[in-house]
Amino acid sequence: VAAPSAEVPWRPLGVLIAATVMVALDSTIVNVALHQIGKDLAAGDGIEWIVTSYLLAVCAVQPATGWLSDRFGRKRVFLAALVSFTVASGLCALAPTLPLLIAARVLQGLGGGAVMPIGMAIGMELVAPEGRGRVISIWGMSSMAAPAIGPTVGGWLVTSVGWHWLFLINLPIGLVTAIAGTSRLPDIG
Repeated sequence: VAAPSAEVPWRPLGVLIAATVMVALDSTIVNVALHQIGKDLAAGDGIEWIVTSYLLAVCAVQPATGWLSDRFGRKRVFLAALVSFTVASGLCALAPTLPLLIAARVLQGLGGGAVMPIGMAIGMELVAPEGRGRVISIWGMSSMAAPAIGPTVGGWLVTSVGWHWLFLINLPIGLVTAIAGTSRLPDIG
């Protein structure tokens, strides 16, 4: 394995950014659709758990990601988390009741919560120490921009095609990103 250089490795970094944006976007994209989702699912109380359960799951899994990465390898855990997030997104879109949607959001959050810290760790190992500042700033800008545009994207999707597309949009992005990740991400750790 060649030693990393200070040059930005755009292809693997692109995979990490795509996955991170998708996961970070889901932290806010659903907020504007809660009323419509509650109406469509005939849900009374507890609609806020669609957002809360996702965020709690994201936070709950993050401490375990270091151990999982050390045990099974960063690339393998990253791709498994990405696939898990993508499959759970499909389950969210298909959920016929509020409790099933909340359960699917927990699964989605568990996958998503592992994507972000492992993605950052992989990004740091892609380059030599003198290039890490540039990589983390590029990755960080994308991870911070996604939640900021989430309500706008969510509002547009809900009014244009329906709330199910808040989750269905993740399927092609997650699939392409996972396939690209198998060949573009190095086996690290």
